[in-house]
Amino acid sequence: MLKGDISNDFPRRVLVTTDLIVTQEVSIKKVFKVIPKIQKDYTFNSQVLSRIYLYATRSAYTFELVSYDMNNDELDELTAALEKSGTNPFRYTTAYDSLDHLVATLPYRPEVVGVIDRPDRLLRYGSWGMDVV
Repeated sequence: MLKGDISNDFPRRVLVTTDLIVTQEVSIKKVFKVIPKIQKDYTFNSQVLSRIYLYATRSAYTFELVSYDMNNDELDELTAALEKSGTNPFRYTTAYDSLDHLVATLPYRPEVVGVIDRPDRLLRYGSWGMDVV
């Protein structure tokens, strides 16, 4: 912020991985008993999602949903399912190739305050690692 100008200020952002809030189940259904159709069902961890949602409404942070194993189209489907359920605290979504790719980009993103992920991967993020509890 320069002399009270907020247009140059970055909103503080927290990244949340999809592994923490959703489990994806793939089922194969057959159309006309011959053609296989793949259907993906998402089940949400409502306890973690509720905690993140309440934290997002009470703080000045912007939340971004990141994934290592989904592409951008699947992330759009996931955010649509979150919107449908009524609890979507995420404004942005980003698909990364791997965990190493995310860790490598963290020093070049000054707006990122932290990364919320599973406890067994928190040390990979260094000082950006945040726990849900």
